[in-house]
Amino acid sequence: MQCKLTRLSLLISGLFMAGAPALAQTTTNVGTVTVQGGGGGSASAGTAAATGLIQAEDSPKARSSVNREYIEKQSPTSNPYQMINLLPGVNTYDNDGSGLFGGNIRVRGFNSDQLGFTINGAPVNDSGSFAVYPQQYTDPENLCDVFVTQGSTDTEAPHVGASGGNIGMAFCAPEDQQRIRVTNAFGSNSLWKRYVRFDSGKLLDNRFKFFISYSKTTADKFKGPGGAIKDHVDIGTNFDLGQGSFINANLLYNRQLNNNYRSLTKTQIAQLGRNADFGSIAPQHQPAVGGTTQNDTTYAPNVAANIAANGYYAYNLNPFENWLGTINAHFQLSPTASLDIDPYFWYGFGTGGNQLQTVREGGVGGASQVGGGAADINGDGDRLDTVYAYQGSRTRTYRPGVTFKFNQQLDNHRLLAGYWVERARHQQTGPFSRVDNNGNIANLWQDNSDLWLRNADGSILQNRDTMTVSTAQSIFLQDSISMMNDKLNVQVGGRYSSIDRDFTNYPSSGAANNASAGFYKVKKNYADFLPSLGVRFQLDDAQSVFFNAAKNFKAPGNFSYFGLLSGGAIVNGQLVGATQREVPVDKETSWNYDLGYRYNTEKWMASASLFYIDYHNRIASAYNPDTGNKTDYNVGDATSHGMELESGYAFTRNLSMYGSLSYIKSKMKQDLRNSSTQFLPTSGKEFPDTPNWLSGLSLQYQQDGWYVFGQAKYTGRRYTTLVNDDALGGYTLFNAGAGMTFASTTWLKKPTVRLNVYNLFDKQYLNLNGGSGSQFTTNAVAVNGIPGTDPSLYIGAPRTFTVTLTADF
Repeated sequence: MQCKLTRLSLLISGLFMAGAPALAQTTTNVGTVTVQGGGGGSASAGTAAATGLIQAEDSPKARSSVNREYIEKQSPTSNPYQMINLLPGVNTYDNDGSGLFGGNIRVRGFNSDQLGFTINGAPVNDSGSFAVYPQQYTDPENLCDVFVTQGSTDTEAPHVGASGGNIGMAFCAPEDQQRIRVTNAFGSNSLWKRYVRFDSGKLLDNRFKFFISYSKTTADKFKGPGGAIKDHVDIGTNFDLGQGSFINANLLYNRQLNNNYRSLTKTQIAQLGRNADFGSIAPQHQPAVGGTTQNDTTYAPNVAANIAANGYYAYNLNPFENWLGTINAHFQLSPTASLDIDPYFWYGFGTGGNQLQTVREGGVGGASQVGGGAADINGDGDRLDTVYAYQGSRTRTYRPGVTFKFNQQLDNHRLLAGYWVERARHQQTGPFSRVDNNGNIANLWQDNSDLWLRNADGSILQNRDTMTVSTAQSIFLQDSISMMNDKLNVQVGGRYSSIDRDFTNYPSSGAANNASAGFYKVKKNYADFLPSLGVRFQLDDAQSVFFNAAKNFKAPGNFSYFGLLSGGAIVNGQLVGATQREVPVDKETSWNYDLGYRYNTEKWMASASLFYIDYHNRIASAYNPDTGNKTDYNVGDATSHGMELESGYAFTRNLSMYGSLSYIKSKMKQDLRNSSTQFLPTSGKEFPDTPNWLSGLSLQYQQDGWYVFGQAKYTGRRYTTLVNDDALGGYTLFNAGAGMTFASTTWLKKPTVRLNVYNLFDKQYLNLNGGSGSQFTTNAVAVNGIPGTDPSLYIGAPRTFTVTLTADF
């Protein structure tokens, strides 16, 4: 009964509470946002927008956002997923509460790899798989706006992997006055963040300004050994060219080393407890003896430590380094025409996964291998042994791109025309490095080939060696037509988007079969014309209605090109006689429809929308009869429909509230092929990890330099398998925060202290480990002769807190 009351109260609150006035915003923002930092008192106190969770939108599509008012009150280690958690349609989780270890997000049931993500207008989804890593983005102190377009991807958005909308982040502009801001934060699990930012103020006749910031953050995991170490740099510059023209340039650098959290099944939780994690005992090498077969996996100390089941925490790492440089050059050609040129460059390098692997000297099962198989690893003079080694998923990406946009006002028509292109080089390899009995790794970052294990012929031993060159582009045109004194706005747009995949598989020797052992190439093009129509009608000064219809598409990830060889045999270290199969997956598409209503006044702001999604060629994991294993396939069509409500309301000058409510019902239309003769009963079933109900609530009081707020997020019951034979119960998390800004002194300005508490009541809950929309467990219980598999789950983080001290000098 208590759960029902909690759910009902949140749903009612989400339905009736909310509000805020705000500025109309553009779609994909590539510049910086100018917002004066708040401290305790807020410039929007007494308005519906005081919480910073709702803005006045006039676009003819469903759209929500959070601004600086909200972001600056959150924990300084928060990632973007956490910042938008309360917005309608958003279902997200964080692995540990701090934001440093990542998590996952779904919007209207679309997974993160089906959503387009941008920072200052540049795409940051993985260029190969479209995955997203939120812990690698900008420091929250430098972030001013995060928006979500639920369902319909913006016409000019630089994406070819967004079938379910887009999410954008924008830097704050440099300050007009020179300052130094220093922040120190500490909290649960030995969390400590040090942050410093220098703003130059206006220079060069008040036409140029910049900021540069650096932060270092460390924290332990809340369960098991290990933690996170993060170094981050942000740089932002604004140069005013005069007469409405400007150039904004931004750079972010992130270097991070995380230990992973271990996911568990329900059976493992019952057997081992919720706090079970990776082991803390380093695997041992069996003493090497020439002419004798040794196997580290059966060595007595490793068996006693149950290394096979527990692994080793120090070999479950995610080292990653990335750079992103963006430029927004805006040229005002005339009072009615402008040109934007927005180049960017992304560099990423790192590894990850479970890096505790075994290497069989001479090859798997003693079979002939590429390069003659692994050389003598333990130095005993034979090639008979199975030895523990360190090997992860190594990726290096170079990704330049540019967007051109031309705007022209012609009478009542506002025309937008443009072109986007990028070329990403995405190298994925899997070399091996030695480990010793103390847990030391010869090459943790896998960036020194001199330290990698070799084959008998001296070539590099690795389980994959691929290069994906992706050339993506869009040409787009949009006309926004204002009629009836701007009471009626009609937006008609279209873009033609395409991506050319040029994939090369080089022979690799560490795989257990021949699927990657030979050289082959794949060249594929995926393209589609994506029309959109949006209509917004202003009923009066406060009320408006809108309708939107748009087509989106997503190209397959490059993992669909892996392992396309079958048959053949390795002769003299080379694969001969193999057959190359076709790529088993095509692009997926979706039509998104929205019908909405908005009400905006100073005291009360509300938005409501009904949506329908028609989804074709959904990409999911299915049986491949050519290989006898699971791979990505187009497994059929699906539909989703529902509603989203959000509202902000100012009770008084000091007390304000925000609420959101979402309902979604999804349906798969076809059974899933599990083998050449077997099908799983998925027709009529719902998408996993897509709760029917979501609701959020925030209540805030602020006065005279201090504030306090409380938040609640209800996540409903959701299935964990494609056949809906297992589910996770709903849960409600409560968060809280408070802050105070003290009087400035001659040398200390705006000294502020903040407290944030995550999971205030220490709720125990579980989340599905479903990092990709195509990586669901099919069935948990045996069905049609197909054995079940327990879904993999993450343990919800316990109560954590952060205390933040900030001051300007």
